[in-house]
Amino acid sequence: MFHITSDVQNTAILHAQGKIIGTIADQLQETIEQQLQNGNNKLILDLTDVPLLDSTALGVIILAFQVVQRSGGKLVLLNPQKAVSSILEVTRLKSILEVYETEEAAYNAVV
Repeated sequence: MFHITSDVQNTAILHAQGKIIGTIADQLQETIEQQLQNGNNKLILDLTDVPLLDSTALGVIILAFQVVQRSGGKLVLLNPQKAVSSILEVTRLKSILEVYETEEAAYNAVV
């Protein structure tokens, strides 16, 4: 479900695949918490292969955003699909969360 790429600059890219709904959202939260415990407080959540998020997943992302921000880090979203992007717009989360279309742009935003 989640593949993680990290580097020496405390940056991790969480590559998600499939719908993030229900218990999968809990797995996302655990994955993010693990990255923070590992010292990775600059997170890129890659949503390229995620066709749908539910309200639980949105809550996890918002909570992670707040926790990361308090730790002096940053969380950004990468390339959400059209349906996910629409959800972010309707909930007005696009005005809070930074969204990037390329991995390079997202990486440059967090380092």
